[in-house]
Amino acid sequence: MSAPARRVLVTGSRAWTDTATIRTALAMQWGDGTAVLVTGACPRGADALAEQVWSGWGGRVERHPADWTGPHRTRAGLVRNAAMVALGADVCLAFIRDHSPGASHTARLADAAGIPVHRYPHPEQEPAMTSTEQLRYALACAARGWHVFPLTPGDKRPVKGFTDWEGNATTDPARIRRVWSRTPFNIGVACGPSRLVVIDLDMPKPGQTPPPAWDLPGITDGSAVFTHLCEQAGKERPDRTFTVLTRRGGAHLYFTAPVGVRLRNTSGTLGWLIDTRACGGYVVGPGSHVTLPDGTGPYCVIDASDPAPLPEWLVTRLTVPDPPPPSATPVPLPHAGQRLTRYALAALHGETDRVRTAAPGSRNHTLNAAAFALGQLIGAGALPRPLAEDALTAAGHAAGLSAREVAATVRSGLDAGQRRPRQGAA
Repeated sequence: MSAPARRVLVTGSRAWTDTATIRTALAMQWGDGTAVLVTGACPRGADALAEQVWSGWGGRVERHPADWTGPHRTRAGLVRNAAMVALGADVCLAFIRDHSPGASHTARLADAAGIPVHRYPHPEQEPAMTSTEQLRYALACAARGWHVFPLTPGDKRPVKGFTDWEGNATTDPARIRRVWSRTPFNIGVACGPSRLVVIDLDMPKPGQTPPPAWDLPGITDGSAVFTHLCEQAGKERPDRTFTVLTRRGGAHLYFTAPVGVRLRNTSGTLGWLIDTRACGGYVVGPGSHVTLPDGTGPYCVIDASDPAPLPEWLVTRLTVPDPPPPSATPVPLPHAGQRLTRYALAALHGETDRVRTAAPGSRNHTLNAAAFALGQLIGAGALPRPLAEDALTAAGHAAGLSAREVAATVRSGLDAGQRRPRQGAA
């Protein structure tokens, strides 16, 4: 006998207009597509948007309209809310705007019934945090063992002059109180010392469309790409973990880093609109509020579970391969009498062209291999390192990798190559 389908109860305000947040929240509950969406059948607002998204994916919707003409009259909505909760649910998603009494009532009933409730603020109404609230969130992160440091208020960047953020990030409550009690800094979580790997599922910017490799039915954002990856791997989507809703409707999924494997930041390695942050990276932490031209809003906790271990299949995909051995892709030095500069520049152009044209999912590996090959030439005295660094950095940016990822990969690849300089041909 098959297990009963998961039930996802949605409650929300009639004034709710933000489809992106609803789509992200529902994607985290989609699973294998057999879950049932339970709604109050309001013709506008959160209920209507959730039904549209869910049914558009091919999901089943269970509607419970209020009987406004029956004996309960004006209390019909409250009676309906209680009936939906009494039927049971595995999770309740509450999209509450302007303190909607009906949606707030349903969320409170679900809490009382022991149903996990994830509350989502509407981005247009969320105020900026005060220093007291920011301090509370920073201390909460530190209590989990996460190393935090101050970001510029309203921004995603470290405060001016705070360059060694990874080395200075802290879990010390006294230091945190001294910093955040004065100014409402945003919160940076340094992933490396916190032993975290965070998967960032982003939303497309206006006018942005999927690249050819991801131009598939239903692929509209990073969350949809992640769901597709999980389905391809035959794995359940790992959503039962600490999760933060980001300012533009995306999500940060927090996982504990694997033991004995040093993962680095990636951009697009898993797929379109999916970045990861690990050693050498940080994320904007919960409780932060960012105001930038490309999007304004808070970073809200929507699942306060402890971070789950990063699934093994994702560890494998995110592990950057070691540089190839000297015999794998030989780059011979010129014979005596050949012009060294001409040869070195030809090698430089060939490697950087490969980086620029690398397919999504292979860009970081291609950059790493190119840096290793050119590092061998640098070690042999055939190529100036600053020239190679500049060319590889430009190629990495052109391929769509993040500045932080490019810098780390170029540096490690060149260093490894220089330790194995290419020997001249006999």
